[in-house]
This record gives sequence, structure tokens and C-alpha cells, in this order.
Amino acid sequence: MSGYETPETQDDSRFWDAAAEGMLVFQRCDRCAFVRWPAAGVCPECLDRGYTWEEVAPRGTVWSYAVYHRAYAGYLRERVPYDVALVELECGVRLLTTLTGFDDDVDPMGAAVVARFEAVGEHERVPVFGPA
Repeated sequence: MSGYETPETQDDSRFWDAAAEGMLVFQRCDRCAFVRWPAAGVCPECLDRGYTWEEVAPRGTVWSYAVYHRAYAGYLRERVPYDVALVELECGVRLLTTLTGFDDDVDPMGAAVVARFEAVGEHERVPVFGPA
């Protein structure tokens, strides 16, 4: 594993299992209904420990993005340059991800996007986002 890859933890294993099946799931607090990512044992809003994993709509908006001209992981070398984005999902979670399917002359800022799932790195499938 390179210095830029992070190992899966027990907290986020359900997220990766669902992604392998083409779904986005996040923890929803049983007390205040806050949807959280990254996964954690305690809700950052109300400090309750109860939660339920729930599937969310795979739609969102590009909140911010940058074009990477260097591969920070070996499996990304063939993709340089590639877009890394912060996508705000309809459920409120902001997910750091890659963009795919945009023409080079299109500015994706504010674009409506939908999740697609691709094999990337050590994960069987991960969510990447393209034009809705």
C-alpha cells in the first residue's frame, strides 16, 4: 500500500460492501436523523451512538473540484490528468470523489451529477460521478 491509500476500517466497511454492489449507503443517526460521512461511532451533531445504514439517492452537485496533473496513487497514473471533486449529495453528505464523462472544455462546477461505480485501486468498485 502506498502512503496515499488508506486502509478500510470497521466503521466504513459497510460503505465499501454496498459500493461493490452499486449502491451508496451512509449512517443516519437514529436520534436526530443526521446523515454522516465519514462513518463514525458517534453522531457529530447530537453525540448519540445509535445509527442505521441507509441507501441514499446517488445524485448530487459538484461543490468544488480540481484537476490533478500528478497521480497520488499508482493506479491513477493512466488517468492523469483527472478531476477530483467534492460532490454534495442530495442527502447532505459531501463526498470526495473523481469525475468522469465530462468533456475537457466543460466546467463541471455546479453541475448535476450521478454516481457510477468503477473498479479503482484496492476496492472492487467505488463511486465516481458523471453528468446526470
